Amino acid sequence: MSNNFCFRRLMTGLPVALLLSAISYQACAKFIAVSVSEEDNYRNLITKNIEEAVDRRGDDIYIDSAGGDEDFQYQQIQSYIKAGADAIIVLTTGNYEKNKRIVKLAETVPLIFLNVPPVEDLSKMPPKAVYVGSNEEESGTMQMEELAKLANYQGNVALMMGEVNHPAAKMRTLDVKNVMAKYPKMKLVKTESGNWARNQGYTIVKKWLSEGVDFKVLVANNDEMIIGGLMAIRDAGKDPKNYLTGGIDATKDALNEMEKGDLDVTVLQDAVGQGRTAVDVAYKLINEVPVDSIVWVPFQLVTPDNLSDYLK
Repeated sequence: MSNNFCFRRLMTGLPVALLLSAISYQACAKFIAVSVSEEDNYRNLITKNIEEAVDRRGDDIYIDSAGGDEDFQYQQIQSYIKAGADAIIVLTTGNYEKNKRIVKLAETVPLIFLNVPPVEDLSKMPPKAVYVGSNEEESGTMQMEELAKLANYQGNVALMMGEVNHPAAKMRTLDVKNVMAKYPKMKLVKTESGNWARNQGYTIVKKWLSEGVDFKVLVANNDEMIIGGLMAIRDAGKDPKNYLTGGIDATKDALNEMEKGDLDVTVLQDAVGQGRTAVDVAYKLINEVPVDSIVWVPFQLVTPDNLSDYLK
């Protein structure tokens, strides 16, 4: 989409009304807008890398959060289109039904959906809509395969899930169960949702331990929950090294737990790679370069053997 403005550099959090009023200059740069469903540490890392990638090209970027309001996010993206955005990068919620109307806006401007699939069937998106993310079939699979190997393919497993209806939580949980189905000496003894939260992971594992649940492997859909579980194990007077534990995200805190010897496995969902790839795709769409409707950014298995590569 052509634009008619020439404001410079990052404009994170600028009110949309002010953004619209600023459009009064001759075009001198591409304009990339970013709508984030809500902020957290992981999404902030993604948008930081989006900002840096656009800034390196000398173009303009506007980043803002919808504060978890799906209706507001739709209005936000419409405002970006009115402001003359050349492409819009969108981090949506997992609400497929509400996201359909956002996807339809790709008929007007290139939309790059990032990190969370906007709809269940990505093949039915408009030509100017692309999904950039990591294949969740890899995440839980490589996590559980490594834990199974460490357990000599036997023993009781306790699983903490993310939000019950979240697409990533569903897939990661299915991954774990599919891996375990290959090994008859492994048994899933407990499953409970911890909603991605450290404090809930703590509460769940504390309860399991107080109930005398017998498990050797403790696996979680993300690092925050497994860290909470490790804290509960320590507070119960037990040694985390007597368990096999695994999370997903390779957060700084998780890597620190691994460095201490208390976490055995995590899986990196590459926020840096996702952010940079989304920007690359945006420029290709702006320049009408053909792009696949799905662009995968691979997950990476992190263990004590390669931990030093990620401690930076």
